[in-house]
Amino acid sequence: MKARLLPADRPASRPAPAAPRGGDEATAGFPLPAAIETLHRNGAITAHHVAAARFWATDYRIGVMGQEDPQLERTSCGLSRRALNGRLGSINRYRYIHDIIGYRYERVLIAALINNRPMRELARSTRHDPAHMDSVMALLLDMLTRHYDAMPGHLWQG
Repeated sequence: MKARLLPADRPASRPAPAAPRGGDEATAGFPLPAAIETLHRNGAITAHHVAAARFWATDYRIGVMGQEDPQLERTSCGLSRRALNGRLGSINRYRYIHDIIGYRYERVLIAALINNRPMRELARSTRHDPAHMDSVMALLLDMLTRHYDAMPGHLWQG
């Protein structure tokens, strides 16, 4: 019997996500931390890793911190069903990833993507060698990308 490969087991076949036009935060969503931009410029991570980092940070900010979705159109007044479904989707995706990566690696993601901590401070707080922190972050983002690729379809609703 031949095993079926998961989407995360094969190379990404999708094109890299398009960069936001204009560079303003209204179209780009939440800003990307400087550490992630540096890793991307140095070639340690790809555009797919950057997209996964941005997506996780957006889900965390919307689902856990209760911030507003920057991509949601502001056409209706009051509580919109679409906004509530979007928040619920963010919470479900956040929980799915949290259950897989665990508390320790989630703390690294929060420090890097939400609190915008520099790599040296991340290395000190996680007890990693500062020279290897770029590799640790790249591996964590690769793991995050693979889990988003293999995420069940019902979690993408909302």
